[in-house]
Order: sequence, then C-alpha cells, then structure tokens
Amino acid sequence: MSISGIVQGFLTSRKRRITRSFWAAAVALWLGLAAFLQTADAHAQLVRTTPDVGEKLSKSPAAVELLFNERLDPGGTNLTVLDEASRSVAKGTPERFEEGKGIRLSLPSLGEGHYTVSYSVISADGHPVSGAFVFTVGNPPPLPDAQQLDPHAQVGHNHGGSTTTDREFLIYATRIAYYAGLLGTAGLAMWSLLRGVSPLVGGLREKALSFAGKFTLLSTIAYIAISLMDLAQDEPMSEWLRILKVTTIGRLYDAELLLALAAPLLVSLGSAARLIWAAAFIGIEAWSGHASAVSPKAYMIALDFVHLEAASLWAGGLVLLLVIWLKDRPEAGRFALVFSRVALLLFLALWITGVLSVLDFLPSLTYLKYTLWGKWLLAKGALSLLVAVTAFLIRLRLRKGDLPHGFMLKADVGLLAAIVFVVGILTYQTPLPPNEPLSYHQMGTDMHLTLRITPNAPGDNRFIVKIWLPEQDGAPKNVSLKMLPLDRPDVGAIEVPIKAYQDDEIDAFDGYGKYTYQAEGPYLPFAAKWKAQVLVTDAKGNEIERETTFRIY
Repeated sequence: MSISGIVQGFLTSRKRRITRSFWAAAVALWLGLAAFLQTADAHAQLVRTTPDVGEKLSKSPAAVELLFNERLDPGGTNLTVLDEASRSVAKGTPERFEEGKGIRLSLPSLGEGHYTVSYSVISADGHPVSGAFVFTVGNPPPLPDAQQLDPHAQVGHNHGGSTTTDREFLIYATRIAYYAGLLGTAGLAMWSLLRGVSPLVGGLREKALSFAGKFTLLSTIAYIAISLMDLAQDEPMSEWLRILKVTTIGRLYDAELLLALAAPLLVSLGSAARLIWAAAFIGIEAWSGHASAVSPKAYMIALDFVHLEAASLWAGGLVLLLVIWLKDRPEAGRFALVFSRVALLLFLALWITGVLSVLDFLPSLTYLKYTLWGKWLLAKGALSLLVAVTAFLIRLRLRKGDLPHGFMLKADVGLLAAIVFVVGILTYQTPLPPNEPLSYHQMGTDMHLTLRITPNAPGDNRFIVKIWLPEQDGAPKNVSLKMLPLDRPDVGAIEVPIKAYQDDEIDAFDGYGKYTYQAEGPYLPFAAKWKAQVLVTDAKGNEIERETTFRIY
C-alpha cells in the first residue's frame, strides 16, 4: 500500500471516531437536557393542608398550614384566610417550616362560618403555584338573603310576585299615605316640646296636629288592611287573624293600629304624652322594617329609629312652617329662624344614619345597581341633596333678614312629598337581590354539558355536573369542576370534589354516552361573581373545557 493510501485510511478512521464521539456527546447532552426539563416541569405540588380541604371543625384552628413536596422560593409567598364576607381574618406574616417546604399562618379565634384559604407560592424552579380551599368552623347559619327580608316568608307564604297591578297600586298608595301620616304626626307631636311660641303658632300647630292625627288613623287602617290582603294571598279572613295573632309582623301591626287609634286624641294630651306616643310609633315602625332582619339587630333598629326620628322632626317642622307662612308671614320668619338651626342637624343625622344602615345592609355599595331598592335609594339621596340646596337658599334669605320666599317653601314641601313617595315604594322592596339556582346547559359536537348549583347561595351548595360524550370515545379519564371568584383576583380557584353517581333523570342524546358527577359543600363560600370551569379529559387524552359566569349575593 502506498504512503498516500495509509494516510488516507488513517484520516478516514479518525473522522469516523470523531463523528461517533460527536453523536455520543449530542445524545448525552439531549438526554441530560430532557432529564433537566422533566425535573423542571415537575414543580411544587401541595401534599397536605391543615385543616384538611373541606374539613368541618368544632372549634377554631390555631393556624393554617400548607406543605408542598419541595422547597419554596422565599420570595413571592402569599397566604390569606377570608371569612364569609371575603375579608381577611389573619394579619400576620406566613412562617416557613419543614426546611422551607411548608408555610404556616397563625389565626385568631374564629367564629362559626366558612373560611377560604387562598395561596400563591413560587416553587424552587421558579414556577408559580396557586389555589384555594375551604374549611368550616361550627355549624354556621345561612347568610342573610332577600328571602329573610321578605315579610311573606315570615308569615309562611311564598311571594312569587304575582300580585296584580291594581293590588300593587293599592300597596304603594297606602304605604305612601301611612308614612306621610306617621312622619307628619310624630313630627308635630315632638314640636310640641318647643316652648315660648306665640299663641298664633301654638294654635296653628294644634290644628295641624288634629288633622294629622285623624289622617294617620285612616291611613294606618288602610295600610294594615292592604298589607294583610297582600300577605294572606287571597286566603279567607281567618288567615288575617292568624297573621295578627301568631306572627311577629302581625303583632307589630296590632301595636301600630292601637297607636293609630290614639292619634286623633293627641291634641288633648300633654307634651310628655305626645313625645311618648311619637317614640313608641317610630320604634314599632323601626322594628317592623328591614332592620329587624339584619345583624346586629339592635344596632340596625337603633339606626332606623334615629333616622325616622330625624325625618319626623324635619317633616313636622317643615309642614308647620308652611302652615304659619300661609297665615302670618312675619311669624313664619321668626319660626323659620328656629327651624333652620335644627334642620341642619336633622339633615346630618339623616345622612349619617342612612349611610351606616346601607353599609350594614349591603356587602358592597355596588349592590345598589342590582335591585329596585338600590335605584329608589339613589333617587331618595338625590332628592335629599335638592332639599339641602333649598334649605341653604332659605337660610341665606333669613341671614339677610328677609322672609322665606314662598316658592322656596313650596319647593321644600314638594321635595318632602317626593321623598315620602319614594320611601313608600322603597320600604316595600328588598335591599338584597334574590339568589336563584343555577342551571347551565351547553350543546356541542364534542360534548354536551349540564351544570346545576342549588341553592346557589353563599355557603353549602349541591353541585351536579352531567356530560355527554360521543359513544365511540368511551368514558372520560377525568372530570373536574373549579370555582373562581372574579371579584377577588387574589383568591385562587376552589376545586369542587365531584364524584360519579347514578343519575335517574331521562335526558339521553342519541349517539352520546352520559356521565354524571355530584358534590355537596361550601365551595361557594362568599358572595361574588364566580366563574365555573368544567375540564374533561377524554379517553384519548384530549382536554375539553367549558365555563360560565354567574353572581351570588
């Protein structure tokens, strides 16, 4: 063999060895990279919680603990515990334990209720992990809803909104007249305490009180009769008697009727007796309103009582001012000076008690846009602002030594009448929107879905998921249901532990197999706008996702 042949063979052999070494290194690098990627993809997983997911405890836990299968990044750890009003109940900073694999948050003593634990952490490989779960302390009662504020539910009837237009007109008309009589008569009775008035003012006040007392008697009788007709729902008169005898609302009607019978006699009573009558009537009205159905009960009734007291004094004083103005302008000017000093304080009391009541009635001021009650309340607020402007203009004239302008006084009384009109409608509405069971159904070529949630209110609910898959695809590998509160982006999705069950409903679709799942528990722990996510993994490993949004109050 020639020298050139030997050299060529050596180079060829060496080239083959280099090529083999290159591919071996490439394969080793690829396997190492694949192993690294596989390890990196397997980020932290939650392996244990204390309390357990969905656990019901007899007393408050000392802390919430979450343990993961690997160390967590020290930064970016967030652990929050929320109550049924979605407010944080723990103020501390999460502690780390188990060599950084676990986080713990100390808790104060928790009362009965459903509590949501929301977490977001970063695993050692840099992946964010988040989620949420619920536990329960004690046996919490249902949260207040529209049903608890409905007097029909209190007397054992369902109010389906089937009243006729004529009946609704009578209900609103008598309520407006009733509140006009109550506010006017109680206000005039309390203005009897004002000493040192002229004989003219005293005489006009007594005449106005005499007329208002008679009006209150007639309007109260009409109001109670129409209310009983509405509550009894066309039942015989015996149902009226049952409501008056055995129900709380009926007994309050009894007391109102007795006080209304005494209203025409107020002119023959002293100022102390008049004050007692006014306080009793206003107290009973405060007790019979929505305030008595909301906790804390005593606080809410007290707010309503002060609100009605201020409204009565303002209404009675304004009516008396107009009556005096029509009879004697200079005397009206002198009384207007007294009334204007009190009116500012009354206006402030009305606004403060009104705002405090609304904040306690509603979880959020955004609820004002969800009900007729909220819209009428906004109208009442707008009218009140117009009253404030009118009162300010009248006060300016008085400070200059001028008499109140007749147009302004009439405008003020007109606004009072408008507010009484609004109150008559407002008090028949419920502040909270009603919760309705969710029944969601969606058809599709790859899957049909039905999702039902009952009663679909904060707290314990029953969840039913039904899916229909093409028969040739077989049974699904996995079906999951998650609830995500859209109002709280800081709270993770809550997984509902649905399990297969045998469904007896006849709702088959040709060419599709039916699979049903259910769960019960507090997986909608607080009022919010929620997104329900149903994720199905079919036999081939394909993922099918469906979602719907709804709001619970």
